[in-house]
Amino acid sequence: MAVDLYSICPCGSGKKIKFCKCKDSVHEVEDVFRMIEGGQVVPALDRMSAVLDKDPEAAWVLAIRGRLLMDLREYDSLADNAERFIRLQPSNPLALTQRAAAKLFAGDLEAATEGVLEALTESGKDVDSFVLDVASVLAYSLSQAGVYLTSRLYATLGMLATGYEGGSTALQVLRAINSSPMVNGFLKQVPEPHPRPDGVDWAERYDEASTLLQSNKVLAAQSKFESLQRVAPSQPAVLGGLLTCAIWLGDSAKQADLLEKLSRCESLTQEQRIRYLATASVVDPKMPMLSVPAIRLTAEIEKVDEVQMAMAAADRFVALPAEYLSRMQLDDEVPPRAAYQIADRDVPASESTIPPADQVPEALATVVVFGKQTDRAARLEVLDVRSDQVDVVKDALKTIADNLVWKQEESPSYPLILIAEPSLVALRIKANPMDVQAMQDELFRMRVPKNITSVGLPILKGKSLEQTKGDASLVIERSAVVRVMEQYDSIASRQPSIIDDVYAVAGLEKPSMIQPTAEQIEVLENVDLLRVDPKGLDVESMVYLLRRAQQVSATSAALRLAEALLASEIPAGDEEAKIVAYMAAVQTVRDPKRALALIDEAKAYAEGHSIDHPPLYFTDMSLRLATGDAEGFQNAVGTISTRYRNQPEIMAQLQQMLINYGLIRPDGRPRNQPPAAAETKPSGLWTPDQGSPSAGSSSGGGKIILPGMD
Repeated sequence: MAVDLYSICPCGSGKKIKFCKCKDSVHEVEDVFRMIEGGQVVPALDRMSAVLDKDPEAAWVLAIRGRLLMDLREYDSLADNAERFIRLQPSNPLALTQRAAAKLFAGDLEAATEGVLEALTESGKDVDSFVLDVASVLAYSLSQAGVYLTSRLYATLGMLATGYEGGSTALQVLRAINSSPMVNGFLKQVPEPHPRPDGVDWAERYDEASTLLQSNKVLAAQSKFESLQRVAPSQPAVLGGLLTCAIWLGDSAKQADLLEKLSRCESLTQEQRIRYLATASVVDPKMPMLSVPAIRLTAEIEKVDEVQMAMAAADRFVALPAEYLSRMQLDDEVPPRAAYQIADRDVPASESTIPPADQVPEALATVVVFGKQTDRAARLEVLDVRSDQVDVVKDALKTIADNLVWKQEESPSYPLILIAEPSLVALRIKANPMDVQAMQDELFRMRVPKNITSVGLPILKGKSLEQTKGDASLVIERSAVVRVMEQYDSIASRQPSIIDDVYAVAGLEKPSMIQPTAEQIEVLENVDLLRVDPKGLDVESMVYLLRRAQQVSATSAALRLAEALLASEIPAGDEEAKIVAYMAAVQTVRDPKRALALIDEAKAYAEGHSIDHPPLYFTDMSLRLATGDAEGFQNAVGTISTRYRNQPEIMAQLQQMLINYGLIRPDGRPRNQPPAAAETKPSGLWTPDQGSPSAGSSSGGGKIILPGMD
């Protein structure tokens, strides 16, 4: 079939074939595509190389070959192909995207982001699917690096592109960010730009910059906004425009700087300024405003065996198991002889009872023992000690070996979110899992507020929330710290009283609840979901907000909305809304007994209203197993098997879950051991980095990971 000379050239230049330099060889493209579709990738690459030898300006070959090389993970060849492509067509978006992809796979995120941005600028309104593919992979890499606002923008490109069918990667990125309890709520929504004020003499210049930004011409827009900043240095609209440019460029340090400048704009409300500063303090992955410096200590020792024996006998040293040592990320190639956690108080001697929460020890640091090597003396290495705890750690080690000469070097800082959660020592305690969870919750309630409010932070000029209580000059900074911690679902979802205690210790008034109308709920920011009072909202509005809260991992908001729905009169025809509420409540309540009661209520309600909802019964099954209700678990499996025996998809899901639990083999035959949660043996309380709880453990029950131990 003849090539249509008036169709767009596959090289990506945007020109029709008749007017493109590729016209002399583009007739080969159909043969090449047939070879690729037939799986003859290597012959296709050879054919394209032959075409390039005859026609060095056949840019369509470079466009197609670049995609193939990326699929084949030939990244060095991709970089060479991209450079040749760019020399031939410097402004071709496909060429720029290939170079960006090569930089991305080489680990240069900054260059990759700038390259994709250049490609978008040159693309105009019609963005090629290849550009969107690379943008989605870039979004994933940025999210892994903690550059969340930029990741959201590039993921959104693929989600909103009309006719683009490759948006699954972008969707996965957004879901992963939104659902993570460790991603702060202020990073789950890109800040909206401020409208420019009326009547200013720079209005036309601002509108030009804004139009460029909306057309993805970010670099051109940035130049104009920088020019405007010299005229209006503290104007929120201009700073907001520059912030959007910095987000597109992936420059997290610049984002933090601009957000901090916005927080100092006196034309904004105090609430706006607090939110800008809160976002500024978490937008940089290193979080320098909310981190405490860490130190690594090293000291040479002479008598290794004596030091190890002293640690083993000491009340505040806990030996880590050999399997933990094998997974430690250490600079030395020679494995250590031993490692111990240094506790902040005496370790309980008994393994038969759960200690009171106020007696559970926390780990100050991990000390690693290295034996003598050919070129190095035997030594102790104390890993990543908080700078404010160095003296305490040194004093503890004096009881093991006196007269140690310590060398200090900087380590990555500790962000406040890691300091907040108790870092517990490795204890094995034989106890019922539900009793362990109760102790965990009490421990969390007692210690997290103190951990948050007692540590000195750069944002507070090196002082703590407790020390700056009543300091009117730092009210925005202090409020920002508390708002940040409130937006970590890993903390806020545990117990509402934790954040209430932080507000009280900091001497700050907790913001009042919001009672939005049905018309206002769609414009609520994600960070406002925690403050929504559902009183007065109809069922449809509550379900909408509940799903939003679940989507962005605002667990306490989801529970509040679910409970409001359960207490509401459900109109006829909307009965499934109550099942949605039951499912949300079961997934968010922390009391296992309450969760079991809710699941029973939900099943009765579904039966009474003829609602068929398979996830309800799978949730029931999982909950029974987790709480050790063996009889209830067997009944739940039987219910699913009976009710859905004629639905292959649901039966396949049941089989896969039972395989995952370790109860049956892939061929359907039962395994020998019963499910771990249904055993009568006591459960264990163990250490970080030991994998997920084992369904088939026979060494004392399942393993429970305490908070702060990972």
